[in-house]
Amino acid sequence: MFYPKSPFLGNSLLEAEILKVNSAALSQLLEWLCQTPRVTTYRVNRLRTNVDTHKKQLEEHLAQRYGQQAPRIYGLADLPEVLCIAPFEAELVLREPDPTLNEIIVDTSCGAALLRGAHIYAPGVLAMESNTQLQECVNVYADLAGKCKRGTTTRYESSEKVFVGVGKVLMQRYQLYNNKDEAPTGIAVEMQSNVSGVPSLGDLSSADALLQNLPSIVCVRVLDPQPGERILDMCAAPGNKTTHIAELMGDQGCVVALDNSASRVRGMLTKLNSYRSIQAHVYDSTKAVAVSCDASCPAAPPFSSGSFDRILLDAPCSGLGNRPQLLCSIKQAKVLQSYPNIQRRLLGQAVQLLRPGGILVYSTCTVTEAECEGIVAWALRKYPELRLVDATPRYGGAGLPLPDLEAKQSSLLQRFGRCKDIDTVGFFIAKFQKELK
Repeated sequence: MFYPKSPFLGNSLLEAEILKVNSAALSQLLEWLCQTPRVTTYRVNRLRTNVDTHKKQLEEHLAQRYGQQAPRIYGLADLPEVLCIAPFEAELVLREPDPTLNEIIVDTSCGAALLRGAHIYAPGVLAMESNTQLQECVNVYADLAGKCKRGTTTRYESSEKVFVGVGKVLMQRYQLYNNKDEAPTGIAVEMQSNVSGVPSLGDLSSADALLQNLPSIVCVRVLDPQPGERILDMCAAPGNKTTHIAELMGDQGCVVALDNSASRVRGMLTKLNSYRSIQAHVYDSTKAVAVSCDASCPAAPPFSSGSFDRILLDAPCSGLGNRPQLLCSIKQAKVLQSYPNIQRRLLGQAVQLLRPGGILVYSTCTVTEAECEGIVAWALRKYPELRLVDATPRYGGAGLPLPDLEAKQSSLLQRFGRCKDIDTVGFFIAKFQKELK
């Protein structure tokens, strides 16, 4: 059965941009990016509920859906807010399509979500065969070629479609394609199983617990926020790390959340408003440092130098760590090359806003050397007042070696990518401390 070995479909110029120094590991990394992380993680809000209570609720939900075959739920010792849902045992994982079933076609981003356990919402159904009925089980394929026309009534034939699983139809063709006045909403196909072995549960997020990738949770633990501190989340949307910061502080102190998009800030306000410690602002973090030398500490940006005890810079990036990458949306090398510039500008602002002795965590959800270890090497050259400290707790591996990064420095970094102990998305974390004057 066809399955991609690279998210770039043989675009060697783009592939070469990923790992320039450590190119020997490139082919293995590219294949890993196409594969699905098999463990699902939820972060429990311990300000609202007990982890054991939420675990029982999840176990009941899985038992109702899967009976005796329900996958196990377990915790992690040094991340007490985390609950992990294991994949199905190998013998229970779907391997091949049923040739007697009709077919549904989705795009690659939807296909990737299905492999992580999602259902298909109405806008995601590209094509459905004309004789498909309600409650009918169908084979679901992702269209890597991007040539399937929306609303196609006949079977889409292509050597570049990927079988992702089997689903049950909840909406018919006329509901999906014939209403020109109103776009269809809701779940159109409820997935019954997929080829990754990840339980098809959809998103069970609530105020009590949030579906979140493990490295994003580890990232805030590396920041180690403390009650009463003043903390800046420079690129906060969608607000998941922001709320985690507030929860680890016991909602005591001040968490300033900035994002330059008004729509993104509006989208996270419902989530943030239940925390008294969080202040959200629409603001460009590349301009977050006040030009004047006013020693006061304003409530709204821009801020005076040295205003924050800890800063999280989860920087805009190429997003290449978001597995599975069935097909990368980036088509030109110059797009990849554009990200380090904004990352350096943001980090420069962060260094100024951090108080002496304070902690700065830089993170990305990508795997390129230029956006990860390359930025760290640049920061250490540019800002001698910064020093690397160990990015613990450690669930990823060490950083990759670069000519201008000492081996000891690389060992303090945390890179998620083909880790032996945890199967998750690609992610990078660096922890700096600003030296006391």
